Amino acid sequence: MSKRFIGATMVALLITAVLSACSITDHKNLSGNAARDAATAVVENSIKTFAEKGGTETLSVAKKELVLIYAPSAPKGKQVVTANLADKTPPTFDDPKSISINALKTLLASDIMKDAEFKLSDNVFTITGKDFVIELHTQNDLVMTSVITGKATGSSVPQIVVSAYGISKEAKKLFDSAVEPATAQ
Repeated sequence: MSKRFIGATMVALLITAVLSACSITDHKNLSGNAARDAATAVVENSIKTFAEKGGTETLSVAKKELVLIYAPSAPKGKQVVTANLADKTPPTFDDPKSISINALKTLLASDIMKDAEFKLSDNVFTITGKDFVIELHTQNDLVMTSVITGKATGSSVPQIVVSAYGISKEAKKLFDSAVEPATAQ
């Protein structure tokens, strides 16, 4: 009996070690190109997961708070809905180009990042460039929050995006209430 227990415990420990070794970010401190490659991999994983499961992004800039909901199973042209949480206007359908995680991938590949310094510590990537700082807070190798300050946003105030993967009941209800932009009040 004790041999079985020890054997089962060893298998469980081995599985845990293998699974944690597969993580891009957990318990790692990286810098330079290793951190750059890890950030790119996490963003790509986030895009893939968002595309498969759908999700929401809540964007806060100054006093504006917007929510974007992506439902991959919705008909083409009706997969993305945005809502301004600060006013009472109905949510409207939007373009998939509005999804910020996709824009983040483009930003990471842009020339502005050529000389940026990349660091990873405690599941947070810090990307520092000449005129900007980007923080990517991750969990399970997915971007959960991005904070962008400086010229990278085109604004003098920080842009904060909180991402959720999958669609909650509340998000589904908001998504289902969307109207065409021309009919929004």
